[in-house]
Amino acid sequence: MVRQALFSILGGLWADGFEGRTMLDLFAGSGVMAVEALGRGLDTAVCVEKARPVFSVLRGNVDDLGLADRARCLNLDANKFLANDNTEAYDLIYMDPPYALTDLRDAVLLTAGARCRLTPDGVLLLEQDVRHNPPPAVGCLTQFMSRRWGQTQVSFYHVAENSRLSRIV
Repeated sequence: MVRQALFSILGGLWADGFEGRTMLDLFAGSGVMAVEALGRGLDTAVCVEKARPVFSVLRGNVDDLGLADRARCLNLDANKFLANDNTEAYDLIYMDPPYALTDLRDAVLLTAGARCRLTPDGVLLLEQDVRHNPPPAVGCLTQFMSRRWGQTQVSFYHVAENSRLSRIV
């Protein structure tokens, strides 16, 4: 339900659709968000997952679905990936860190905000437990929307000064 709702919201934010867009899926798990995004027309996805057993599932899912040419899977720590010198920008960054690890969530969000890895109309989605409120702004990122489904909350961030989304929201 959450995944479908998120992509409906994104479809409303991006008037030109999903085609030609790129995604960074941090704490990718099995890769379900990246697979959904690619299925909706996003061009490419980078999936970052640190836990080796989970990464094996992620890699298997991408291979089994024939998405290996569009999804790059990396067995890395999310914060280390963001902190490297790579300057690639993404249209969608999806973060779903373990709910209980709020320190990890905050550290990765801080790095994402410091590195400004979003395109001008890009969106960072942070999924978390409703009991843990993220900051309204961090680095270049500003929260512009939050939605709740049961115990799950998703916060939407953008680079406010460059964003075309400011005129929409």
